[in-house]
Amino acid sequence: MTNIDDIIDREGVCLKIAEIDAKFRIKKIDSSPCRVACPAGVNVKAYLGLIALGKFEQALEVVKKTNPFPGICGRICTYPCESECRRSEIDEPIAIRALKRFIADYELKHAKGKKTKPIKRTKREKIAIIGSGPAGLTAANDLIRSGYSVTVFEALPVAGGMMTVGIPAYRLPKEIIQIGIDTIATLGVKIRTNTKITDVDSLLNSGYDAVFIAIGAHKGLKLNIPGEGDYKGLIDCTTFLKKVSFGDRNKPGKIVIVIGGGNSAVDSARTALRLGSDEVHILYRRSRREMPADELEINDAELEGVKIHYLVAPVKILGKDNKVIGLECIKMRLSEPDDSGRRKPVPIEGSEFVIDADIVIPAISQKPDLSFLPRNHDFEISKWDTFEVDPYTFATNKPGFFAGGDAVTGPKTVIDATAAGHRAAKSIDRYLSGKDLKERISEGGFGERELELSFVDTMIEKKKCVQVPKLTLQERRGNFNEVELSLTEEQAIEEAKRCLRCGPCMECVECRPDCDKKLIVLSSTGLTEEDFLIRIHWAPEQFPVTDNSWNGFLCWQRMEIPVVVDPVVCIVKEDFCRGCGRCEEVCEYSAIKMVKGESGVFIANVDQSICRGCGICAAICPSGAMMARHFTDKWISGVIEEKLKQ
Repeated sequence: MTNIDDIIDREGVCLKIAEIDAKFRIKKIDSSPCRVACPAGVNVKAYLGLIALGKFEQALEVVKKTNPFPGICGRICTYPCESECRRSEIDEPIAIRALKRFIADYELKHAKGKKTKPIKRTKREKIAIIGSGPAGLTAANDLIRSGYSVTVFEALPVAGGMMTVGIPAYRLPKEIIQIGIDTIATLGVKIRTNTKITDVDSLLNSGYDAVFIAIGAHKGLKLNIPGEGDYKGLIDCTTFLKKVSFGDRNKPGKIVIVIGGGNSAVDSARTALRLGSDEVHILYRRSRREMPADELEINDAELEGVKIHYLVAPVKILGKDNKVIGLECIKMRLSEPDDSGRRKPVPIEGSEFVIDADIVIPAISQKPDLSFLPRNHDFEISKWDTFEVDPYTFATNKPGFFAGGDAVTGPKTVIDATAAGHRAAKSIDRYLSGKDLKERISEGGFGERELELSFVDTMIEKKKCVQVPKLTLQERRGNFNEVELSLTEEQAIEEAKRCLRCGPCMECVECRPDCDKKLIVLSSTGLTEEDFLIRIHWAPEQFPVTDNSWNGFLCWQRMEIPVVVDPVVCIVKEDFCRGCGRCEEVCEYSAIKMVKGESGVFIANVDQSICRGCGICAAICPSGAMMARHFTDKWISGVIEEKLKQ
């Protein structure tokens, strides 16, 4: 019988895994925290790895699989992925949002003439979507790609929802939004603007088989304080920002007060400055630490001249001659944390004061505008005017109707709405396919334990995050030019290289052309928790094979014969160990302990669940008892032997 090693050597390439340079280690681990933190489950590690290789177009394709708006989210996403980035344990988190924006901008510069092709309709069902914000457009994108006919109805004269009318152009240029919308429309999605739906039930009666309600949250909440509604000069933030987005560039007032601490409040304040207001104040009833707006946006607002008053709450709108002249306020203090850990703002008696102003902009939150529903509708609605839905399927209480995004959760982020659009599209597809909606949809399959291929920790060099370029303060004055700029190619590559590659192998297969041995780690499915599965694939052009011969490498690819691999660890040859303890002293991970052996003599013992396989102990061991075992291969002999007999 032919020996497997002879076959491998005869083909001129050695497959012995132990001979591979020990640059990487393999172990089981939960999905990378950046991907878990992303509401849409974007495969962050995969696209950062491609950017590091200079493969920008491939990186963008990875993002687009789960996020149809890379250019938008690359600018305004609240980047929860960066908060969970493990690189922060070493120096600073990776600039993930800036890298996403870079590859989106790269496509704009280099993909001229590249056209998106329409998707062929393969299913008879028609779907109506009410609302063209990120939730509605994401669902439309997914459903059109699944072969359905999709029509989006938008009450406003423009598509995009709050992305278009609620986010100033200095943060998100309108042409970037339009690119995302046009791409989805080119696939075949019909988008009808200036079309307010007033009879929802009629959609099902007019030929649509399912309806997704994604109307967003465009209605500003009231302050509920004396003087509200009595004077001119009070305008909620959504109305104010919407007017500006539609071209109103009039100066709102000399002195503007914005009430609230979220991004909409900061956007309103910075917009007022750009329109020429002399003074702009933000009042927030909690401290800077609790302020929910993006820290970078807060910093930019203060840099541009916005005055932020913390621990201050409005008490009364002051007016004269039917016009706002100021706001009576009161100072606050934070109470002791309650059961939830939150500190409640409490008024300080006798601390009232007045701020003069001719415009007051409440920005304390928004809720859905349900005026499109008839009075006798039978949807279940919460006390916050949001739709009550099944939390897993997004189905409303009425068959055929689904709802998601801000219409269900209240105001959240674009990436949250994108995630909701994906989930809703899956549910609608299941509904129209006759599948059981009670079978819960998974979170996206990126929370499982999988194979990891990562750099050895001791190789990491400290290097701070790239500084994203911005317009100077002078360049920002009096205009809505985009403040944050894109990274250069060199900056993007260097920043992406800072990624620690934590989390599982993402099957991008980009390791194939760059691996000298052509070894590809693909998955860890099919074995027990203790085992590690890899599959060996070989490039056909490098190892040609005829139908009559068995080439060991290509046959592996075709048969997908699994190889079980132990993780990178160090082992102890007990007969050689002298019990000196030097290995225990140098181990950075506390993986080695001196224990009594069967003979009563102390010997080294390696906890392989902790060991990182760095090999320092092997280098320091005076007796050669410690060995850095990079891999041990256990061939699944049954299949191989059967093949060798042929």
